[in-house]
Amino acid sequence: MPESISRREYLKRFRSARTWAVLDRATNEQMRVTYDPCTIEQDSLNGKQVVVIGSGVAGLTTAFEILDRNSDVKVTVLEARDRTGGRCLTLRTGDTLTEDKNSDLYSSPGDSQVARFERPRGDSEPYLNAGPGRIPSSHKRLLDYLRRFGVPVEVYVMNSGANLAQMSDGPDGDDPVDYRRLEHNTRGWIAQMVFKNAEQLLGDCENKAERIEQLKSLMVTFGDLIPDGKQEGDYVVGTSAPGQDDNEHASDRAGFTELPGVRPGRIAPAFELEQLLTSEFWKKTRFYQPVDFLWQPTLFQPVGGMDRVQHAFAQQVAARGGVVHLNSPVTSIDYDSETSQFIIRARGHETPFRADYCFSNVAMPFLEKILAPRLQNTDEAGGFSEHFKEALQAVYAAQANTDETQRFLACTTKVGWQADRYLWQGKPFKTCKDAVGHSVLTADESEIGVVPIYGGISWTNHPITQIWYPSDAYHDQKGVLTGAYNFGNDAAESGRMSVQQRLDQAREGAALFGGDFAKGLQHGLAIAWQNMAYIKGGWAQWSNVDDSVRHYNQIIQGTGVDGATNPCFFIVGDQVSSLPGWQEGAIASALNAISRLVHPDRPLPYLSALPDTRLMVEGL
Repeated sequence: MPESISRREYLKRFRSARTWAVLDRATNEQMRVTYDPCTIEQDSLNGKQVVVIGSGVAGLTTAFEILDRNSDVKVTVLEARDRTGGRCLTLRTGDTLTEDKNSDLYSSPGDSQVARFERPRGDSEPYLNAGPGRIPSSHKRLLDYLRRFGVPVEVYVMNSGANLAQMSDGPDGDDPVDYRRLEHNTRGWIAQMVFKNAEQLLGDCENKAERIEQLKSLMVTFGDLIPDGKQEGDYVVGTSAPGQDDNEHASDRAGFTELPGVRPGRIAPAFELEQLLTSEFWKKTRFYQPVDFLWQPTLFQPVGGMDRVQHAFAQQVAARGGVVHLNSPVTSIDYDSETSQFIIRARGHETPFRADYCFSNVAMPFLEKILAPRLQNTDEAGGFSEHFKEALQAVYAAQANTDETQRFLACTTKVGWQADRYLWQGKPFKTCKDAVGHSVLTADESEIGVVPIYGGISWTNHPITQIWYPSDAYHDQKGVLTGAYNFGNDAAESGRMSVQQRLDQAREGAALFGGDFAKGLQHGLAIAWQNMAYIKGGWAQWSNVDDSVRHYNQIIQGTGVDGATNPCFFIVGDQVSSLPGWQEGAIASALNAISRLVHPDRPLPYLSALPDTRLMVEGL
């Protein structure tokens, strides 16, 4: 949002007042609007030519839907890069990753990285999801396509109690702390305060005595408090250990420093409330992101890598007669008013492509370079509608900001590593001799009490921000983890570093979770999406566009040319959705554009508040 508002206020605006009626300018009467995506009538576009620029998920969805409903339509997809998928990028051994030398929209290839992941015998194929890495269960459109296309999915673990939160001046100094310990200690102390002050908190109400007991009962369960006796309502963490008495009512939700077996184990001591408050762990890390709606269980990932998504779409497009030209960056888009067709030129193709309908799946700032001036310039007659032109110019202006963090396209970087899984899952037990020569099972002393980490994310206030552990192939010898994923200033600064400097920074951040862990990281890869050719960012930031609501609502409608009211040029991608940075948003945008094609007389509902990527993507 342009102004600084609280999360609660933003969500109130975005969820409860996000559409308004569309008025006909001539009659000032409410027009019929398209609230739900419409499918194309069978064979209604036969004989037409359609060009889709860009083969990201939105572009491929558009091509698939048009081809799937028409038996005699020509659909051509022009892709600038040597692969389909856009930011849906999965790297495997032998793949090459090349960033640009400069940060503007022009391509100037820099040094290349090569993925060199090892594959021990018996391990599954290692890969790094360098772009999107998870699919929320609420993303029904994408999951339905994967079901229809036969793409198997598996659970992606967003959070486990064994994940770690590391921050400077945390409750345990600079040492990382188990998620469950921070979470349940905090709950316990808050529950104790509510229990002790139940009468005052409830004030005057009917059946007060009963309500007090109900509130206390809730707090006993919520915080795992002592339910009765002389310590009733206290938050007590057990200290059971060999030779000591156990408190049968003591809470063990916060975990153990020595895991129970035949012996009772040792329960992790509680942090005092003052330690927790002083640490400000909820501010220094995105500790509570996993409970926000988008990241709540269950999340999924395609088996074998996220690029299974775009491969499935591309195969479906090909199977229905669509043609995808790779290494074909579009150099110009013009319009022939006599034939009512777009003329689209692409590098490597002598003959221009003609299209009755054009769908652009490139990041909007790139259109400034390839659209004919008369189509987009507000000081020239004809071309796109004036409101559409104004919206494009506003986006271009935002992208031209000298401050990278204030541009239309967001900065975001990732680092990937391969390592032996025991570094986070724990070393296996081994047989050795005790003092009297008996064979015993033991683990290294450093492993006693360590709870293995199987998937999920550890957080830090170091610039790397987070570490993702793999959510698959848990019994493999090696695994690929995401060693950094950041945004904003941290990402902008990382993007200005060399690849080696980014890897050094990521190893430095990993060392905060244990020196051996950092030393064991190998085969590093680093990607700054703001440096990637023909992409130049991770997602759209409409909050950086002046008068963003008005311009967004014009862009999503598409536009006619030279005064025509029926739209024939459409922009698609998560950049024009309420789910920026998500593949579900890309799909939704494609379906919305097709709805405008099907019903040009029905505008899409206007939004009164736009998605804020700080919440929808970064989880702030």
